[in-house]
Amino acid sequence: MASPKNKRQDGLVTMQALLEAAIAELETHGETGFDMEAVLAHTGVARSSLYHHFDNKAGLIVAAEIEIIRSSLHEENVMQRKMFEQCTSFKELFDIVALFMRAESPDRGVDVRRSRTRLMTAALHNKKVQEAIVEAQQTESRYYAESLVIAQKNGVVRKDIDTLAVSYWIQGQFFGRILLDLGNETTDIGAQWIETSLIALEAVLSPEHQK
Repeated sequence: MASPKNKRQDGLVTMQALLEAAIAELETHGETGFDMEAVLAHTGVARSSLYHHFDNKAGLIVAAEIEIIRSSLHEENVMQRKMFEQCTSFKELFDIVALFMRAESPDRGVDVRRSRTRLMTAALHNKKVQEAIVEAQQTESRYYAESLVIAQKNGVVRKDIDTLAVSYWIQGQFFGRILLDLGNETTDIGAQWIETSLIALEAVLSPEHQK
């Protein structure tokens, strides 16, 4: 007879297998084309196990989207920390950030923002989703704030800012772009939004504006 510890480990293995297959299915077919039967066939997991761990298809999709966002947030944070560690001046840092913002595909940005918006909406009605989002958001916000502290110590960004507050403000800029998405604004307006955001970012972070 399996011990409780072994049962928990088996359950975690099953959940991870389902999550990985669900993420692959989402990234390939999107939410509307998501095929739960394909996930079950790929993993060999029983339907009853899927329902036990995720309640239903919608629960599995939400769990997969949370994991995608958690992973993407951390990957972005790790990349930006390396940038903060390696840059020797604010101008160098700002030029790299501006390059990435101007070069990013608008379509990719829309998909990511819509996915995060769906999860924020789901969090209003699902305590488990809310707890998962809060945990991921707090962890990554503090990670980014620590990266800003590194940049402060290196003299790259101003030292009179609250790094955690700025971390949340920068994320707020990301979500603010959703208004443009909803309004189906022109590419030109989107480009101007980026330039306006860069002006604000420069004012918030540049040591030249330190009090």
